[in-house]
Amino acid sequence: MSNLQRKVLGGGAAGAALPMAAPRLSAPGVLPPTAPPTGRRRPGSFRRRSYSPVSWKKYWETKEQLKGEDGVFTVYSRGSGDTLVLLLHGGGYSGLTWSLVGDELFRMAECRIAAIDLRGHGETSASVDDMSLQTLSKDVRCVADQLVDSGNHKSLVLVGHSLGGAVAVSVAKEGGVAGLVVIDVVEGTALESLNHMQGFLRSRPQQFRSVSHAIEWCVRSGQARNIESAKVSMPGQIKDKHGRLVSSCIDDLISSPQKDQIIESATRLTPEPPPDSIKEEDEETGTEKPRETEEQNNSESAPAGNGPFTWAIDLSTTEPYWSGWFADLTANFLAAPSAKLLMLAGVDRLDKDMMVGQMQGKFQMLVLPQVGHAIQEDSPDKVAEAIANFIVRNRLAASKDSNIVVPKIPLRP
Repeated sequence: MSNLQRKVLGGGAAGAALPMAAPRLSAPGVLPPTAPPTGRRRPGSFRRRSYSPVSWKKYWETKEQLKGEDGVFTVYSRGSGDTLVLLLHGGGYSGLTWSLVGDELFRMAECRIAAIDLRGHGETSASVDDMSLQTLSKDVRCVADQLVDSGNHKSLVLVGHSLGGAVAVSVAKEGGVAGLVVIDVVEGTALESLNHMQGFLRSRPQQFRSVSHAIEWCVRSGQARNIESAKVSMPGQIKDKHGRLVSSCIDDLISSPQKDQIIESATRLTPEPPPDSIKEEDEETGTEKPRETEEQNNSESAPAGNGPFTWAIDLSTTEPYWSGWFADLTANFLAAPSAKLLMLAGVDRLDKDMMVGQMQGKFQMLVLPQVGHAIQEDSPDKVAEAIANFIVRNRLAASKDSNIVVPKIPLRP
């Protein structure tokens, strides 16, 4: 027994002994209530994650329908300012893929932020008989002109991811665009990946049992690594059995009597071992059991199967246009008369001409680590910060963030 224990039980020199009180009963035979839980999860307990969808209204102020030459285009927007930042999504996504980026950018720079549903995507209603780059570019120019005129904006900045990046470059090449931001698309890499695109599309589940299962698949498969982004983005990529885009009727689905069938609770995951636990040994061999890899867990637990929810657009039918989307992308990007920023998930995506152009200072480049192809969903805060820095430093917008300042010398190439 230690000296401290003796003092506590037997009394110290100063007579500061603690009395050994018996447990107090709040009623005959009833122990007093226990202390409230601390909020810490017991080691080995099961984790439950919510995959419930989120409405677009959480991130955007307005949703409007703008008429084009042969269709009606859906545009989400928020904020105000002299500059319009128009966000263009990639193939299969919708304008909602930019929800978290728009939310962050709104806090960083004085500008109007808008995200369009491209032809054949989201809530936009337009013929998909022609999905060529020329048609998509004409659509974006038409919508951008309407937004600039209605908002009296002085400058236009285009931000495009993947297919949206190719469309942004095509529009910017013709002039009238003050800033151009292209996210994770380079001509050489894009054309090479087309050989595997049909296989990738076939590997995806074609139907989902519920909206929550679609979101869960999105996160576990790695399409989006940010669950908050997946909750608002995935409803813009799937439709119900009546052909309605889920994001367009998400409020009705949440209040529906069949909510439990439409939005299911999260599945139970494997319990997490405590940090100081010892690896389990195989009873027969006495060796440590190898842990399952993340890919194995994803393939086994990612939900799929039959269900009333399907993809909003069948990308496989657009194959005749794939090569045309990315042809001459490098030359057009370098020739565009705009301030330019290229964001990539890895430097290995750069081809020779882009490497030369970057060394010559023809554009700014930023590589974000630990992200997938959907950079804007995986790391929306970093993407928003990069865009804010880009437009503020090129004097296209005023800063709302003290960490984003205008340099003495403009960075525009």
